[in-house]
Amino acid sequence: MKRVNFYYSTKLTFDDYVHGHSFALRVIPPETETQHMLSCSLNISPYVSTQQTVDSFGNNVTAGYMRDDHRFLDFEIKGAAEVDHSKHRTDYMPCYLYQSQYTKPDEALKSFYESIKGKCTGTAADKAEYISNILSETIEYAKDVTDISTTAAQAFALKKGVCQDFSHILISLLRMDGIAARYIAGLAFCDGETHSWVEYWTGDHWEGIDPANNCPVSDDYIVISHGRDFRDCAIDRGVMFGSYTKQLQLVRSVLT
Repeated sequence: MKRVNFYYSTKLTFDDYVHGHSFALRVIPPETETQHMLSCSLNISPYVSTQQTVDSFGNNVTAGYMRDDHRFLDFEIKGAAEVDHSKHRTDYMPCYLYQSQYTKPDEALKSFYESIKGKCTGTAADKAEYISNILSETIEYAKDVTDISTTAAQAFALKKGVCQDFSHILISLLRMDGIAARYIAGLAFCDGETHSWVEYWTGDHWEGIDPANNCPVSDDYIVISHGRDFRDCAIDRGVMFGSYTKQLQLVRSVLT
């Protein structure tokens, strides 16, 4: 078990005024078997009243509505948690066996799986470790090559990507092998941004693996949300009215 202090902030700036802005934030870490929340506060600017709900995957959702004109939305969380990944989550859902929007393979990714499946043997843990090792040799970690809309097939074709891409590719390959796998969004001791990794189903519990760093998940990781892929775990989603054409996002996170 490890006590971890965390801080995460996002600053959304629009190039023109917007209004009628409905948003949903998945940013408050859940209380689970592997992490006990000692404290957590959420601050949103401009101030707006919010409602706390839980989605179908068990993620905490903060929903709000900003009626008047504004050009930015800032939010931050800070708190502390006791993390113990020697304990296990058992919240299994059959949907994690099936390919989703971001993980659906194309012919190239299917062919890659066919080329490695003969050596991909043993337990679910053995297979996840083997495929993660292969991906670390096949995919180059590179920023500014992909974006939040990039699928596993697209990132695999580029042979480059960031943590989101590594996670989607690994999930796609595990599901092709009949192993349930899910996407995790959270905080880790990485580069000051949010991170993503994968949990695979062993048969009776979930185990975490970080394919971007090719390592098991340790007590240095805090889960914010989980789902079939990035779409289920997006930190912020919103619908608004206005004449803006682009949005600038600045993100910062710290774990101590």
